[in-house]
Amino acid sequence: MSRKALILYISQYSGHYQAASAIDEALKETYQGIQTQMINAFDYTNPVLGKVINKTYIQLIKKKPHVWGSMYDNPNVLRKTKRAREALHKYNKSKIKKLIEAFSPDAVFCTQAFPCGMIADYKRVSGKDVQLIAVLTDHAPHSYWLFDEVDYYVVPAEKTADMLQQKGVSREKIKVYGIPVDSGFRREQDKLRIRDEYDIYSDKPTVLVMGGSQGLGAMEDVVRSFVADEKHDYQVLVVTGTNKRLYSRLMKIVPKEQKSVRILPYIEKIEDLMEVSDIVITKAGGVTTAEALAKKLPILIVNPIPGQERMNTEFLVEEGAAVEVGEHGSIRDVIDGLFSSAGRLEKMKQNAGRLARPDSALRIAGLAG
Repeated sequence: MSRKALILYISQYSGHYQAASAIDEALKETYQGIQTQMINAFDYTNPVLGKVINKTYIQLIKKKPHVWGSMYDNPNVLRKTKRAREALHKYNKSKIKKLIEAFSPDAVFCTQAFPCGMIADYKRVSGKDVQLIAVLTDHAPHSYWLFDEVDYYVVPAEKTADMLQQKGVSREKIKVYGIPVDSGFRREQDKLRIRDEYDIYSDKPTVLVMGGSQGLGAMEDVVRSFVADEKHDYQVLVVTGTNKRLYSRLMKIVPKEQKSVRILPYIEKIEDLMEVSDIVITKAGGVTTAEALAKKLPILIVNPIPGQERMNTEFLVEEGAAVEVGEHGSIRDVIDGLFSSAGRLEKMKQNAGRLARPDSALRIAGLAG
């Protein structure tokens, strides 16, 4: 009988989904004949609530990021929302029971705390010993992840493991395997093919600008800063992801005659563009930065939101793989300084390579063995 694995995430266009997809791919690569099922936990249990929460989160980090920062891993918020979370788990209990008993997985992987909590509750109430693996996609191990029923916690770095241990998690349960990334980040891509496919100059440094799959962060301000400087001697590739409104706005901002700044929509294989880039400017999402590290790509982080992005930023800056830029206008100066100092740029690349865990998904898949 073939093994079965259930992979739960939230939000189709998110790092949680990308991590889940990488785990799914790695499981199929590791175990011949394994049956996997990937499910958006919000869509499955509370589709309307899921849309409301996602929309509220996006608006909050756009307009009032300080509010999100004050709520993130706040023990008072955790305590005050306890009853609401318990009620939600109780409401979803029959759906989770039906899902687990119909598919009968040997292991459940969760890339977000909400589904992890529901599976933990199911294990506690049912007494079923299904293996539960929590995969953290940020360096901040917030308390919503904490459940006795979790068999393994997969974390990005030793610092995250230490923080989890301080919260009461047994060290034996913690695996420092990194954030799972797609298999394309384990392989070196053909630079000539990529440059030809995307019409990228080979004789100019390349700056990649991203805002995650949903095109979030200070991308518009970053693009305006490049448009205002027509003398820069490098090409800028701006990937807007699924954010069609941002794509339309940026297309109007960049003059047609300014060929050095190009606006691109959602790119299926972002590893291609990372392969031929020299620097990436991005928000400090866990999966995006893990992908950049896998490609040994120096990172410039602009105005990270409080909470998980702040902790991701602090880790990467301390390790010498990233630079934080607070003012949009200073981005060009920072980039000019890096390009004019080959030694510093090379050091950042080396540090990124030291932190890289391109085989993370395969190691995580091994836990189901």
